[in-house]
Amino acid sequence: MPDLHYPTRLADGVVRLRPWAEDDVACVEQATRDPRIPEATSVPADYTRGAALAFIRRQHERLTEGRGWSLAIADHDTDEALGFICLMLRPQQGVAGIGYWIVPAARRRGLAGRAVGLLTDWALDTFARVEAWVEPGNTASQRVLGANGFEREGLLRSFLVLGTRRADIVVFSRLGGGSQVP
Repeated sequence: MPDLHYPTRLADGVVRLRPWAEDDVACVEQATRDPRIPEATSVPADYTRGAALAFIRRQHERLTEGRGWSLAIADHDTDEALGFICLMLRPQQGVAGIGYWIVPAARRRGLAGRAVGLLTDWALDTFARVEAWVEPGNTASQRVLGANGFEREGLLRSFLVLGTRRADIVVFSRLGGGSQVP
């Protein structure tokens, strides 16, 4: 299992990517209000403080178990968590997968694009490839990826189970100079 550490200083003056904290339960609560987020992630469908704290613990476990990095997308000035971004190790050497969401009240401010850019740039110092899996109808996420240099590669039919349904997934990737798994 690789020895992973949180990246230091991923910020651009608007957003800051940082480890999740117990104070971020309000962000998790807001995420439960968008039914698509719990369907596709480990965010609890029904909010309780205990369920939100369990979600936050799981984010830290990704790192301690050597599976990847899970970070809060925080407002640079207030440090309020407004979303989630993760980079997960794929089974293939030098490949990582990126995933992200923004709470409904903070959307359309460019936060996801900034976060994806920061984490992808950091990741491509080490990884040869960062990929994203997006549902065909999620045009907002596809725009975020395209604006960050990701290229559409193809459609994986009936690839993922999301909630109680199977979903097609469009694969996007961005290549870099890295070639090792950290």
